[in-house]
Amino acid sequence: MKRTLFYAAAFLFLLSGCSEDIIDVELIADEEINDAYLKSYESGTHDGYFWALWTDDRPGWVNYQNGPGGNYSVSWDYSGNFTAGKGWNSGTVNRIVGYNIGVHNHSGGGVFGYYGWTRNPLIEYYVNERWGNARPTGEHRGTVTSDGATYDIYTAMRVNAPSIDGTQTFRQVWSTRRTQAPTGQNRTITFANHVNAWASVGLGLGSDWTPAAILLTEAYGGNSQGSVNATVWLAGQSGGSGGGGATFYRIQNRATGLFLDGMGRISDGSNLGQYAHTNHQNAHWVREASGGFERFRNRGTGLYIDGMGRTSNGADAGQWANTNHNNAQWSLESAGDGYFRLRNRGTGLYLDGMGRTSNGADVGQWVNTNHHNAHWRFVPVQ
Repeated sequence: MKRTLFYAAAFLFLLSGCSEDIIDVELIADEEINDAYLKSYESGTHDGYFWALWTDDRPGWVNYQNGPGGNYSVSWDYSGNFTAGKGWNSGTVNRIVGYNIGVHNHSGGGVFGYYGWTRNPLIEYYVNERWGNARPTGEHRGTVTSDGATYDIYTAMRVNAPSIDGTQTFRQVWSTRRTQAPTGQNRTITFANHVNAWASVGLGLGSDWTPAAILLTEAYGGNSQGSVNATVWLAGQSGGSGGGGATFYRIQNRATGLFLDGMGRISDGSNLGQYAHTNHQNAHWVREASGGFERFRNRGTGLYIDGMGRTSNGADAGQWANTNHNNAQWSLESAGDGYFRLRNRGTGLYLDGMGRTSNGADVGQWVNTNHHNAHWRFVPVQ
């Protein structure tokens, strides 16, 4: 990906600027730009979120506006480079980013996705969900499957280039979806899945996550027009190298209202159960990234949810001790309204509440279905 503005914008994330909600930049003078010279920049906090807008002072206009909560909009007809977005004033490997891009019109170069930096070592990272005229690529290192999509992993080196710490030589790492994310849907980016996949192909990030991380709209290469309206929110936390301690969740079925429960069973192969509203440790689960998939470990029993290699409709889901077998790996596919379908890597079936509403009822598996029995949501344990 072309990176004239990326590192300049990231340098500016460290600065604190004014907190006006609307910025309209209209410029008429063209000039030669030194990459090390930082141009127009505004940032601040709005309705609980960090936001930033950077342009390189080229002819044209960029209009950025903060909406309620994590919402922002930006429209432009611009001959240079800019970045804009809303998110958090520091990064973390554990963040699950929720977003909805309601409008995305983009001609010319540029991307939409999750963006930030680490230090020790200095790394610039992206998870690209959508783009302009050209899909962002680079040196290909592998793939990662997360949140119902497959991404290609790319990297590039910047030599003696501006960065958040002045002129430096540093690595860029990014995941780009194989196909663009749909507009008008609630989506998630389980960032730990990308971090772990990058590390598995030798692209580990740094240990210092203090630089900002935002849901980014970016245009580069000049002669770009477009408009974006997007909303970002914290959709939860998950496990991953380099992040804080474990966060536990209760996993609730949309149809039955029951929560997944380990039932105090500690034997390999024991059935997975469901139980009504409870805050017992048997209903607490930690999410662990596993090679682009997720594993779910029970707080009470220590066992993981397992497909048991069973491929028949209605087959019981089980539990198993620490294993990285495909039967213990699950992918998350958005079902809308904050719910997900959980698909087992080994069996290909989806975790299903089976319409059972009795405490202690077994949990099953079913082939590809969008029934509410196959919809689950993650409720953080307070």
